[in-house]
Amino acid sequence: MTDSLRLLYFAPKECWPPSTGGQLRNFYLARELAAAGERVTYLGFSDNRARHAQDADTYQFENRNPVGEWCEQLITVPLDSSYSAAKLARGLLGRTPLPVLNYTTPAMQTALKQLLDERDFDIVQVQGLHLADYLPIIRAARSRPVVICDWHNVESELMLRYGEQMKDLPRRLYARATAQRMADMEKRILHEFDAHLAVSERDKAQLMALSPNAPVYVIENGVNVEYYSPKAGQEELPRHRVVFIGSMDYHANIEAVTHFARDVWPQVFAKFPHLIFTIVGRNPPPDVTVLAQSPGIEVTGRVRDVRPYCRESIAAVVPLRIGGGSRLKILEAMAAELPIVSTELGAEGLNVIHGENILLAESDEEFDAALSEICTNSDLRQKLTTGGLQMVQENYDWPVIGARLREVHDGLLSAAGRS
Repeated sequence: MTDSLRLLYFAPKECWPPSTGGQLRNFYLARELAAAGERVTYLGFSDNRARHAQDADTYQFENRNPVGEWCEQLITVPLDSSYSAAKLARGLLGRTPLPVLNYTTPAMQTALKQLLDERDFDIVQVQGLHLADYLPIIRAARSRPVVICDWHNVESELMLRYGEQMKDLPRRLYARATAQRMADMEKRILHEFDAHLAVSERDKAQLMALSPNAPVYVIENGVNVEYYSPKAGQEELPRHRVVFIGSMDYHANIEAVTHFARDVWPQVFAKFPHLIFTIVGRNPPPDVTVLAQSPGIEVTGRVRDVRPYCRESIAAVVPLRIGGGSRLKILEAMAAELPIVSTELGAEGLNVIHGENILLAESDEEFDAALSEICTNSDLRQKLTTGGLQMVQENYDWPVIGARLREVHDGLLSAAGRS
């Protein structure tokens, strides 16, 4: 395959600064494809909130925007995410669910059509269900590109799990109805795209169950191992934290930390009163900030760099009970050489092995016991950190992930007779 492969990377948001897991995936995948020789044009909605988020991974580039160094063209379109009465009615009663309608705008339709009229692409990679309604415009492109859908999550499952946790009846009913519309749309687009990417074997199996003949490839989420790994000769800091790292404006993270702080942490803190449960992440709501009033709990909000918190932690916890996709926070903790205690759902989609590179716990008692074992057993800590680091180096470093995706691109073009 020639190195002049032309790729349109079409995403719901611009990828800089990477303030969410989805933006991290988009930034690194697009960058690695460019490094492999693909000519990348990036098209996405502008994300004004992300410009102010400045989450930790941004700072590995010294707060400068590096996208222009590898992207041939970066195009952003303003996003109007307001909820008009007409949009709400269409989302609740029509064929297209509201989360997809929010990203289907006349301005983006115009920008996409103009771009495809001006430039020819071999591949258009569409980042998720939210942009699926643009497919007719892409199919009308004169270059007849191969069109791929990258499923960051199985969105219908994510919405259904969200609804199951809602105590408010209207929200629960809305989530259930929206999940069904998303499931219907997922089944439809599995037949309409040329190929699909899933972040885990589990997500692939779910998609294949909906459409057994759909071509689905697993391209996992990754981590910048070099950035997170402790540096040689770096001073060892006292390990006085148990850390949770994640965006605190995400409902699954909110539920996880509030449950852990209420039902697990008091038992851990009673045995290890020198430890602090540190909740690191942007935009914590009142339900989370109030936790800092409890003994041994700290809520930081947004921080410039998460790595010092990792270096001061004896363990990372991922007590997720709802959610979907693949867990970047676990990969980052492994790269930082931290022992991890997680629910099975929290580690869902990752090739982890209990007792080798992670400890899995479901009940409050199991979380308490696992953290107690980590705090008192240095051999176990070393085994978990060594196993975790080896796993991410071999399977989840972004250059490894990017090489797999480039092979998928080449294979699809060859099958289409465009090699």
